[in-house]
Amino acid sequence: MPQKGGFAKNVKRAAGIGCQALQIFVGNPTGWAPPRLSEEELRRRGEQVKEEGINPLLVHAAYLINLAAVNEEVFQKSVRLLQETALRASHLQASYVVMHIGSHGGRGFKEGMDVFIKTLDHILKDWPPRVCLLLENTAGAGTSLGGTFISIGTILKALGNGVPLGVCLDTAHAWGAGYDWTTDEGFEKALAELDAHVDLKNIQAIHANDANSPRGSHRDRHAHIGEGLIGGEGFRRILSHPWPRELPVILETPEMGSHWDAVNLGRLQFFAGMTSDLPDPSLPDPATSRGK
Repeated sequence: MPQKGGFAKNVKRAAGIGCQALQIFVGNPTGWAPPRLSEEELRRRGEQVKEEGINPLLVHAAYLINLAAVNEEVFQKSVRLLQETALRASHLQASYVVMHIGSHGGRGFKEGMDVFIKTLDHILKDWPPRVCLLLENTAGAGTSLGGTFISIGTILKALGNGVPLGVCLDTAHAWGAGYDWTTDEGFEKALAELDAHVDLKNIQAIHANDANSPRGSHRDRHAHIGEGLIGGEGFRRILSHPWPRELPVILETPEMGSHWDAVNLGRLQFFAGMTSDLPDPSLPDPATSRGK
């Protein structure tokens, strides 16, 4: 959900196009200092989301956070910002905080993973109740961590049961990392690896994004649902899997805040077999055209 134009207005628009779940940032996704908001204001915003019938609310952590950073200043800022994000999510009554796993910065994959796991273990010891942290898979570019389901599973196993930790599966990132959603064989292989190393019950959210970059390119370029290289049949496979009904599926597609939000949402519903019509992108946004 875009922040521009006012929080309440955008929540109403999301509800107006049929959103049942919502994801927000609590500040600039590429900045270290989130805006100053009182605990009361955050709680009011959380209530506005619930009043519109939207549940759950997810908070995406800033992209700068890197719990395996080599630079000590970046590392300390990352720890503080993740803790602040978790606290704000708690005040918002959000169910989840989603974060990218970060980068080893040249120190090596194993050492980077060790630092990440040790740091996250420390942070989770003082994590607010009723908020689950979700690790998001990456496209695996450069020195980034979390590009394979095996590596994410390693983190989960190291931290063990009883911690508020799960996984957010990003379809475009997985595609960029080399996982194939477009064939029955590729889909079954990807799901088998996911289940073997992560356990499907740990998938607590999905970021549904089509991809403009070739499979295995390790590039993260999102496209409108059905218009990228994953395509409609890929999303039909993904969405026809018997996921739990309460599993939130979040769109991070281009042109956020435009009529494309309703189009992409409708396309997800179509490929999930919930509707019989594939939305036409030339039609106006139903949330803005209502009553005209």
